[in-house]
Amino acid sequence: MSTVLALTGLAVLLIALVIFVRNQRIGDDGTNRGSTRRGIILLTFFGLLLGLASQLPVFQG
Repeated sequence: MSTVLALTGLAVLLIALVIFVRNQRIGDDGTNRGSTRRGIILLTFFGLLLGLASQLPVFQG
């Protein structure tokens, strides 16, 4: 179970990285980038949370 949580956390972090890079390429016009930044922050938070949760003794099988 811990492996699944860790891999899911890594996948979420990879998705956040892809969105971040695509957001940087859009340009400097700044239109509609606030919601994208919030999404990136939330995805990063949940990815780290899943990665850290995989280290809890409850999920060590």
